[in-house]
Amino acid sequence: MSRLAGYVRALSFGFPFKAFTRDIWLICLSNVIGAFGEGLYFWVFPLYIRQLHADYVQLGLVFSALYGASALAPLPGGLLADRFDRKKILILAWLPWVFAPFLYSFAQDWVQLIPGAVCWGTSMIGVPAVNAYVITSVDNKKNLASVLSFVWASYSFGYIFAPAVGAFLATVFEMRWVLRLSALLCAVATGVFFFLHSQRPRKKEVKTQIQPLAEEKKLWRRMLVWSGFFTATTFFAMLVRPFVPTYLDDPVGLSEFYIGLFGSINFAGMAFIGITMGRLGDKRQKSTAIGMCLALYAASMIPMLLIRDPTALMFMAFLYGSSMVIGSLVSSYVGTIAPESKRGLWVSIPQTLSLLAGVIAPYIGGYLYTQSPYYALIASIIPMPFLALIALTKLKE
Repeated sequence: MSRLAGYVRALSFGFPFKAFTRDIWLICLSNVIGAFGEGLYFWVFPLYIRQLHADYVQLGLVFSALYGASALAPLPGGLLADRFDRKKILILAWLPWVFAPFLYSFAQDWVQLIPGAVCWGTSMIGVPAVNAYVITSVDNKKNLASVLSFVWASYSFGYIFAPAVGAFLATVFEMRWVLRLSALLCAVATGVFFFLHSQRPRKKEVKTQIQPLAEEKKLWRRMLVWSGFFTATTFFAMLVRPFVPTYLDDPVGLSEFYIGLFGSINFAGMAFIGITMGRLGDKRQKSTAIGMCLALYAASMIPMLLIRDPTALMFMAFLYGSSMVIGSLVSSYVGTIAPESKRGLWVSIPQTLSLLAGVIAPYIGGYLYTQSPYYALIASIIPMPFLALIALTKLKE
């Protein structure tokens, strides 16, 4: 029996899979299915917006509307997650996500994409419930960053093949049919939540005497510092993120196949980096993992200014997703220090602030991109080494 246990540990490469409950695995399954559906169109969505006669500023406005609706969702979502059954919240919150690509498929110009973008953003009301559900389900909080990073990495798993498949299907069929297929898969992903156990938040703090008001205020301030830092990293990353597919199209000159392949490799890298950095965050410090993510982001973006060879760009694609990993690391830290009765609210604050940054950044990025595609990339790259240094030296746990 001990030999069998040794084999299991070896095959898991030391990853704490024993911390995963049945419900966490179901959330991962939903993520994989839903992300594959969403990934059929979302990576090449900027190209679709351009096909609907949008210039780069208007493209940025569509994403600003999407993230504007998203920014309004986490705070009420966090309050709901602290009061009601999180399973029901997930099911209801994911329904607008299902309708988003379906509405996109009927758009005749870029303005008609706005209702679908609002639906996509509204679904973010369920994200605090996902994080709170997973955080509450993990008994040993020393494994929390690993587990939460894996849960969100499972979303990246679904995206690995989806952009290439979506780009291929778009060349065979109209993009509208790809969007409708996406809606169907998102509906299946939502249906998986019906198999979760109900999870109701505790009404009272179990360890009220152990965490006095002064200590909670100290942790609150620390949470706000982490939230502000995450907001800054999101702002600079979002200056260019909506425009990467269009940048690869022109001026780089990649075909639709290579643009889709770039997206697939990007999300493969995001999954691998997410799991690796989550484990590093548990073993050492989450701030160290965040600093390394930012350094990898800069290392991927700088060569993109110069490289035109598709093969070399695919290597950059693997590293490019590193900035997307930071959110799960921040959520795992905030979820650990948050009082049980306020966990949903606390976790929603960094999400809300980062999404507010996502409202402003695409519009500014669109303006910079109109002046020159290189301006948006340079503006995104320059702050990242400084933010990485701050994370490594100043971000306290």
